[in-house]
Amino acid sequence: MIAARVMIVEDEAITAMATGAMLKRLGHKVLAAVGSGQEAINAFRRQRPDLVLMDIRLDGDLDGIETAKLLRRDSDVPVVFVSAFVDDGTRNRAAEAKPFDFLPKPLDEYDLQALLNRLLPEASR
Repeated sequence: MIAARVMIVEDEAITAMATGAMLKRLGHKVLAAVGSGQEAINAFRRQRPDLVLMDIRLDGDLDGIETAKLLRRDSDVPVVFVSAFVDDGTRNRAAEAKPFDFLPKPLDEYDLQALLNRLLPEASR
């Protein structure tokens, strides 16, 4: 199995911990768990993850959509939005960041596994 190196961008500590635990159970590595857009940009530059799981509502001046757009300027690393805000307006605005996918909260481990299987097909063998 190929383990993905994942960065979690989530301002709710309990949610970030739960997501990290799911990723670890699925055999993947959490490089960083940060709560703001600026922290995400800094961690991304240091860590260079294979995947970014990004909440839309974050602490600080940058929301997840703005942060994803900034990350995508410098890299083609897939960004997946994980958010409780799944209305059409939010989805349309999020689409501007060209995410790999959009998963609703609460995040389900089976949905996360399916996402990782699409991203890293070799991991599902």
